[in-house]
Amino acid sequence: MKPLGYAAVQQQTVSGRDLERTLLERVTAKMRSSIDNNTDIARLHESLRLNRNIWTTFAADLASPDNMYPDDVKASLISIASYIERNTFAAAKQTSVLKSFVDINTAIIQGLEASRDVETD
Repeated sequence: MKPLGYAAVQQQTVSGRDLERTLLERVTAKMRSSIDNNTDIARLHESLRLNRNIWTTFAADLASPDNMYPDDVKASLISIASYIERNTFAAAKQTSVLKSFVDINTAIIQGLEASRDVETD
């Protein structure tokens, strides 16, 4: 039997919230980079596409009857996903909208971090 590498073991032990946090951290870093280097339009469009896809996936999961989040949390997060969907094209042209995406993701990342800290105490 072939021994499992670190990546395989890590993949098996990552929680859903940790995965969500990691995805948001990665796409947020790409969007921040796009703010700092506004000459790389392709990278900006890619980061916005990824961000929209992440939030679309979150919304679909939140709308599922199997989702156990409280209704008010689900409604708030679906509202954010809707904002991201409606404003993705604007974010490509307006730095203020792009920064709002970064701020939103950063707040969600911090919330996921806080919930992880509570769960491990």
